[in-house]
Amino acid sequence: MIKGKKFLWVLLFCMGSCCPAALVGEKLPKEPPGRFFPLRSKDHSDRPSFEPGQPVVGTTYFYWYDIDTRSHIIDGDGSDALTTHPADMNDISYKRSSWHAAQLKDMIDAGIDFLMPVFWGVPGQYDGWSFTGLPPLVEAHSDLEKEGLNPPAIGLFYDTSILKYNRFEPDGGNYHVDLTTDFGRRWFYTAIRDFFSFIPPAKWARVDGKPIIFLYASAFAKKQDDSQFNYVRDRFKNDFGVEPFIVKSAGWIGQADATYSWGGAVSGPLIYRQVVALGPGYDHTAVPGRIPLIVDRRDGQTYIDRWLKVLTLRPETRPWMVHVETWNEWHEGTDVAASREYGRCYIVLTRLFSDMWRAKTLLRLDSSYLDAGVVSWEPGQSRGLNLRPSDGDGVWRKTAFQEDEAIVSRPNPHSQTSRYLYFDVDNAFAYDLHDQTAEVAVAYRDSGCASFYLEYDNSNPTKGVHEGAFRRVGDVTIEGTKTWKTALFALPDCRFMNRCNNADFRLVVLGGDLELAVRKVIVKRMETAGGQK
Repeated sequence: MIKGKKFLWVLLFCMGSCCPAALVGEKLPKEPPGRFFPLRSKDHSDRPSFEPGQPVVGTTYFYWYDIDTRSHIIDGDGSDALTTHPADMNDISYKRSSWHAAQLKDMIDAGIDFLMPVFWGVPGQYDGWSFTGLPPLVEAHSDLEKEGLNPPAIGLFYDTSILKYNRFEPDGGNYHVDLTTDFGRRWFYTAIRDFFSFIPPAKWARVDGKPIIFLYASAFAKKQDDSQFNYVRDRFKNDFGVEPFIVKSAGWIGQADATYSWGGAVSGPLIYRQVVALGPGYDHTAVPGRIPLIVDRRDGQTYIDRWLKVLTLRPETRPWMVHVETWNEWHEGTDVAASREYGRCYIVLTRLFSDMWRAKTLLRLDSSYLDAGVVSWEPGQSRGLNLRPSDGDGVWRKTAFQEDEAIVSRPNPHSQTSRYLYFDVDNAFAYDLHDQTAEVAVAYRDSGCASFYLEYDNSNPTKGVHEGAFRRVGDVTIEGTKTWKTALFALPDCRFMNRCNNADFRLVVLGGDLELAVRKVIVKRMETAGGQK
């Protein structure tokens, strides 16, 4: 028990420690800034909607640019803020419906089904560009409809960096949102509520009648748990009369309607069950303070190759939603919009491939392994399966054990405790295996290391080190008999998209002298249909 002055001091301390949170709570607005609130189920009757499984193409729309103030066009030091530049710089502004209308018309030409404004909408900070730019966008959308055009429907891309960087504290500091708390969940939902209060329900991009919400990275949240999405669904249905269609990026906890991954412009296509992300390349040279990173567009070939990869997947098993990353992120050079550097090249390409996507076109690669049941590799003989050249952390040398030729893992500069051998499956064979199970047989010499296992690229994002890549299977113990043996590995849910350091799978060598000798590898298509979870 605490008595006397000590009790009073503790009480005052506790009250003082609660004051900042209370003040933060008072800043959370009870009503949204837009007029489309509240809504009821009758407001959604007969509204246009995509069906689950219907092939569609969407894109993220960056609208923070303003030629009048030079915001997001010129950096504070007077340098150019853009790597790629809009074709017409004169009218660019999130405040002008004419600029939004021009972008929407180009999206129609590109065959875009829905756009997602990248919303950096901190609750209560309603004078920011994220809020100011939405009414002109809606106005432009309506004007085009009056002209008889059909502009893309509007969804939400929730820039979750506001969960950490928001200047929400009373003193202007950042409030780090904890989604395991009631206030944190209310904060998280309020931004969603505020966005949709600006968008007429007839313009919502929907799946099965539900408005589309893409969530950016989960890492910005202080904490999260599996109740956060149910909270959003319940609140949204209470406020708007319908549940949302939530597309989470990998890393979010909780049940969403679909999963995607940001980064399709850098290393796409990034393929999940429902969503594939892809883009034309990447270059953030103009962004201050960043380590140089350039993914060459190769005069459009990078974009073409990524589309071709997904169009060679079987329509009945491939994702049905494409996220083009991005429409106009000119800072990072991931844009497909009309630009000074590339003209309308990427608008034309996007239209070509989006039409093929919606038509469920299946491209057949020119390869003798398209309908093969087996591919294999031996030293000097690659039949649809290639050993990656000795480089990086996959270093090896060719050797002979009497009359048997083999390759042996060698030291690499990246790890002193493990070695790797990388293999790449012929694309025609690999793409037809998507979501199915394969069997890999490895003929190895039983000596030189303590053990090895296999890691591969799979389509289950919950399995594997990085969003489905490097999924581990098998564990082979070396007994030291110096004889040739064969290890078998079953690979469920194959997604051989070269995401294991630009290969489809690798052997991981551990212990002993770290030397694994391999003389043959066979990849066999299993007769059972579909992958196992």
